[in-house]
Amino acid sequence: MAATMKKSQTVRLRNEHLSVTLTAARGQLTLALSDPAGRRRWGPVPLLAVEVHDKAVRRTDRIESFRIDELVPVPDGVRVNVALPAQYSAVGLWIRLVDNELVVSLVPDEVYERRPDVYRVFAVDVLPGLLDVGGDGHLLLPVNLGVLCCPQGKPALRDRFLIYMEQERWELLSTLPVCGAADPHGGVVILASAGACDAECRVATDGHDRGHVGFAISLRRHWPDPVAAERRDLRFALTPAGADITRAAAQRVRRHAVEDCGKRPLSERRRECPELDYLLGAYIMKLFYGMEHEGYYRQHSGDKPCQVTYRSYMTFDEALDGLRRLRKAGVRRVLTQSVGWNARGHDGLYPTRFPVNERAGGEAGFRRLIAEGNRLGFNMNVHDNFMMNVPHSPDWDPECVTQDRFGEPLVHGWWAGGVEYASWPAALPQARVEGHLERVKALGIKGMYYCDYMMQPLEVNYHPRHRGGRADYCRGMIRILDAARRCFGAVATEMGTFPATMAADCIVTPGSPWHLNGFRREWPVTALCDRVVPLWFLALGGLVVTEAHPGTRWRGAMECILEGRHPRDEWSAHPGLHPVLDAHRVAALAAIYDICLVRHGGLQLQAITDAQWEGEQRETTFADGSRVQADLKAGRLFVNGKAVPRPRQLDD
Repeated sequence: MAATMKKSQTVRLRNEHLSVTLTAARGQLTLALSDPAGRRRWGPVPLLAVEVHDKAVRRTDRIESFRIDELVPVPDGVRVNVALPAQYSAVGLWIRLVDNELVVSLVPDEVYERRPDVYRVFAVDVLPGLLDVGGDGHLLLPVNLGVLCCPQGKPALRDRFLIYMEQERWELLSTLPVCGAADPHGGVVILASAGACDAECRVATDGHDRGHVGFAISLRRHWPDPVAAERRDLRFALTPAGADITRAAAQRVRRHAVEDCGKRPLSERRRECPELDYLLGAYIMKLFYGMEHEGYYRQHSGDKPCQVTYRSYMTFDEALDGLRRLRKAGVRRVLTQSVGWNARGHDGLYPTRFPVNERAGGEAGFRRLIAEGNRLGFNMNVHDNFMMNVPHSPDWDPECVTQDRFGEPLVHGWWAGGVEYASWPAALPQARVEGHLERVKALGIKGMYYCDYMMQPLEVNYHPRHRGGRADYCRGMIRILDAARRCFGAVATEMGTFPATMAADCIVTPGSPWHLNGFRREWPVTALCDRVVPLWFLALGGLVVTEAHPGTRWRGAMECILEGRHPRDEWSAHPGLHPVLDAHRVAALAAIYDICLVRHGGLQLQAITDAQWEGEQRETTFADGSRVQADLKAGRLFVNGKAVPRPRQLDD
């Protein structure tokens, strides 16, 4: 690669895969990106725009013209330093060609705020407008499983959302640190490879059949936010003409997972982890005992308040009867997750779990269930929660609770245990993590541990002692997952954010139609979501077990096989929030166990190399050459060209 700097203040970086031209003139820095042959050129666009909050007038200004103080050649690139004299601020960026990609890096100690009592840098928008396409192109958004947007016919819209979710719009499920754009002449993928907890996706359409997408670096969203000291890297990679932008982005995320994060395939990890090996052939089943009927549960059920709010749906003895019936029906492997085994049932008195729920059978009954379930050949484990805190818990500790910017405990929901507040995982003492895990393990449970409500939207903590940012919140949750894996061999969690997938062995949800239906009309991004694409499955399939929830439906079983997913069910003994394990359900679960795990469970070990999903007509190709085709509307499924008939036990 050659780098030359001329008097005209133009820097050219070039290798065999891409060419970069950086130009400085009259307070403007622009950058253009192209392949060496010049067949597709992106830009020139501004190198950066800086958003600075002016506390005196209480508004955030976007600065696009600077005093250029430094343009210094460095190995493989150039370092830039720009000043914002009116805002007493300065920002430094590194622009390099690394491994055939353009890498733009920001190191927080190169962000100067000379008058932080008045001016603070909130965000740095990197190469805004570079990934611009017309009506013949598409924008790839990291929303849900992945979404494509065609700018043609769209009104003028503009939106922005943080990667790894923000509570205000958690339904977007922005779980992957990637976006992209492509037209028939080529495309660009952007990966936030470092500091992704603070990456912000920005998307816009102009009302004239053009649109663009990109990443900004969000340093803070509110005036008092702490700024993480870690470096932020954005990597820009070109894709050739005709390449599928979804597959290209997925392949880049997968490389990042394997090469940078060290995530090994399930097929390798199962050989050294008995718990993971068992899981891969086991039906995951949540056994639901009981809960307080308040909060969102009562709101959505329409029930009126009553004096006795606890609802019992099953005892430990009834759960054992259900497990015996499943074993007799041919389900030879089950991993149970007991829900509501703890004091006051599901979501009851967290962080207090003991004594074991007496209304379900108490500790003696629970130990009997665990021992008998293990003798059936099942792995008996629990549903647990480290993130909820209810003030009426005997173990309530305000030092362990995240504090909002108003100096109050951060409300995170109103569930069965009442109004609850978010933990700050880094503040949890050893007794509340490793100590608790050992106490639960002493009940006799084994197999993969499940940590509910984890890898949720990232938060900032304004607690005077435990102050920290979104990255700290993420690291704290990973600390819990790591501790659970050390104790139990394998660990599962709820949301399929990229950090969760790197830390966990099993993910409940990477996105679903249910979440898409939660998008609100007033969100601009809602109007930009044209088509869901399987970006998440293409990127991470075969690296982590991903749950599916087929119920008793043939369609659900087809989707499970098509997506290389793993079946899970929830049941009780009495009517309520969850299905009753009656004879029909036992027969249906046995059929799903046979078709999704015994016969086609090997697909979950394979990477997905291609997925053509057009409405109800879908086809998936796996790394070993297996091909699954489905007409979901007609109920037809083919594996390697052979028809798979619907089991008579499943609902049509």
